[in-house]
Amino acid sequence: METFDLQEIKNKTTTSILFLSLRNIGIQAISFFGFFILTILLKKEEIGLFALIVEIIGILAYFSDIGLAAALIQQKDEVTRDELRTTFLIQQILVFLGLTIFFILNRNNFYQNPYLILALCFSFVCASLKTIPSVLLERKLNFKILSTIDIAENLSFYIIAVFMAFLGFGTNSYTIAVIARSLLGLIWIYKTSPWPIGFQFSLPALKKLFRFGIPFQLNSFIAMVKDRVPNILVARYIGLSNFGLLSWAQKGPRTPLSFMDAIQRVTFPTFARMQDNKEILTASIKKSIFFIALFIFPALTGIALIAPNIIHIIPRYLKWEPAIFPLYLYCISFAIAAITTPLTNAFNAVGKITITTGLMIMWTVLTWIFFPILSIKFGYIGTAYAALIVGSSSIVVWIIAKKIFNFSTITNIIHPLIASLLMLILLLPLNIFIQNYIINAILKIIFGLIIYCLYQWVFSKKEILWFIKQIKCNILKK
Repeated sequence: METFDLQEIKNKTTTSILFLSLRNIGIQAISFFGFFILTILLKKEEIGLFALIVEIIGILAYFSDIGLAAALIQQKDEVTRDELRTTFLIQQILVFLGLTIFFILNRNNFYQNPYLILALCFSFVCASLKTIPSVLLERKLNFKILSTIDIAENLSFYIIAVFMAFLGFGTNSYTIAVIARSLLGLIWIYKTSPWPIGFQFSLPALKKLFRFGIPFQLNSFIAMVKDRVPNILVARYIGLSNFGLLSWAQKGPRTPLSFMDAIQRVTFPTFARMQDNKEILTASIKKSIFFIALFIFPALTGIALIAPNIIHIIPRYLKWEPAIFPLYLYCISFAIAAITTPLTNAFNAVGKITITTGLMIMWTVLTWIFFPILSIKFGYIGTAYAALIVGSSSIVVWIIAKKIFNFSTITNIIHPLIASLLMLILLLPLNIFIQNYIINAILKIIFGLIIYCLYQWVFSKKEILWFIKQIKCNILKK
């Protein structure tokens, strides 16, 4: 069994979260700015087409793994060569079968752009080849390399995509950018995290990994049925142009979730190693939730306040004005999801995978009830309402977490929530008194930061000072 020093784990966790968060902010800045330019250069239906194909490829990704990678990360014992090579063999077989079935089913219908489909399939294969090196890095809580590669991939993708779109290549801009990004990431990760690559089949190793992997992948399957399949049906109901509006409405609110992604990615292997020390585990979960709310709540509030200004500042951006109201709904939905995700992540890490499975089934049923009905009746706005309804049900997770970990989720997020609502209430009147969209936006940003920071300094000073100390101790000294 691997041995871990608790203080070392805590230091690595803090360092990894801070490092990943800073780099994910960089990634999201690149992604947001690149997407912003693409939504100026491309049509709504072209944005919708790309979003639809990404959903289809995401379904394929499910079949490339049966939870073995997560099992390798979660297990306490040191992983063996047999386990690595067996996982790699099974994964590549599933990738081949998944692509074969996909092309057979879609041989007469390539969703208007066969080259983009092929490029995304290629990226899907490259992603599967990166799994084992990523697992080895995650087990060591070494997220510096992973985040650096992520930045390079995103930067190359958007630079190429924007350049090609500017030249008038349309959706083929995505094709070239996807291939370049995939090759860059694959080559880089194998250079920095090599492993004894090979195929091997070990039945004992497979059985061991299946004990966690199959329940974990069952949740992934339910998540796919809950999230991706309904999106494909929604695109059919509302059309690519309206699906493009929904993609735009989700992009802004999704951007701040990079901070949550950083915490989630680090805390899964970390919580798994702390699962025998419930007191420290609970304290870690509470800190994770607080800092997620501290950064994400005001960011989502700011996006909701500024979005109408951006629409009117850029003339060619008026085509996205119908997506403003769905953006508001997604901001609320993502705020709830941001707090819920680390809790379900904690359930998985401590082995309570069946609880997560039950929750996923609940969300799936709600999704399949509300998404089709509301999308057919109210169009793309109905889809956004459905997302909010399903997201609001996540409060059930907070109740379960209180029983398992014995703490109140509301108590840990109350100050970020109040401060964000205070921002909203005090800044909305600016829309009445200041009609200039640029000045209005600048004042919202300045006064929003002042209001939020002052409130947090008064009510959350201890936590903020701890955060600053961690930056000094774990980042600046490196």
